[in-house]
Amino acid sequence: MCYLPGLLYDGILERPLAGLRRKVAEIVAEADLFPLIDICCGPGGQTGRLGRVNATAGRLDRPRAPRPRQIPDREPPVFGLDINLRMIEYASARRPGVPFICGDATRLPLRKGAFRCALFSFALHEQEPEVRRLMLDAARAAVAPGGRLIFVDFENPWDSKSRRAHIYTSLIEFLAGAQHFRRNRDFLRRGGLRAFLAENGLTEVRRHDIAAGACAIVLAA
Repeated sequence: MCYLPGLLYDGILERPLAGLRRKVAEIVAEADLFPLIDICCGPGGQTGRLGRVNATAGRLDRPRAPRPRQIPDREPPVFGLDINLRMIEYASARRPGVPFICGDATRLPLRKGAFRCALFSFALHEQEPEVRRLMLDAARAAVAPGGRLIFVDFENPWDSKSRRAHIYTSLIEFLAGAQHFRRNRDFLRRGGLRAFLAENGLTEVRRHDIAAGACAIVLAA
């Protein structure tokens, strides 16, 4: 409960990210994408919100999507995964009832096809290019046939509002450390989230560009 990086993340970033978190939860609920794995979940803000939303998703007045046979009904609807054990302990203490796993996103300790959806929320831009590809390969293996991937990450600015946001987010990335800042610059130099998805053969099913964050939420297949 007193892990400083987790407290700083929750205290500084969760409020500005609240609208984005809600939009991701809406997309997941509308498409009934449970069970879901939140990869590189950090302190678990998005994971916890998805865990709460799942109860509502089950009561929506519409047919539920077919459940892949390899996903038993008894499994929890939402998991969070991060490689940082201290962060996972913090997330577990702050979000009781949500299962969190300490594991490597490039070698997920999960059964193949165990999930209907995998989520990357601001997880790609802070990795080296080869690590991004390995993370994507692992996520694809964890998602059952017909499942989806959700990505939240930065795009190169496209208007005046997103350019202002880019200045702010670049400052946050700079304060996170030189290596973090360099990787983010590389991600944008390569074309940001849109280019990453295209390069890896993913089809955008639904996109929400967020100028206030110079980022996008993309549901992909």
